[in-house]
Amino acid sequence: MTRKPALLLKIVDVESITVSDDPTEGALLRFTLDGELNDLELKLPAVAIARLQALLIEADAQQANLVTTQ
Repeated sequence: MTRKPALLLKIVDVESITVSDDPTEGALLRFTLDGELNDLELKLPAVAIARLQALLIEADAQQANLVTTQ
C-alpha cells in the first residue's frame, strides 16, 4: 500500500491545547509556524489524541533507551 504525499509544515512552538469537556469531542491543538502569517489549528478526535499520546510515550521510551546505551 502506497502512502499519500504529506504536507510538511515547520512548527516553531505549540501555542495551546484545548481539550473539550466532552471526552468524545477530542481537542484543538494550535501551533506557531515558521515564516507563515497564520498559525495552524488541528481539531483531533478523542481516538487520535489517544493514539498521539501512545506514540509520544513510545518515542520517549526509545529516546531514553538511546541516552542510556550511549
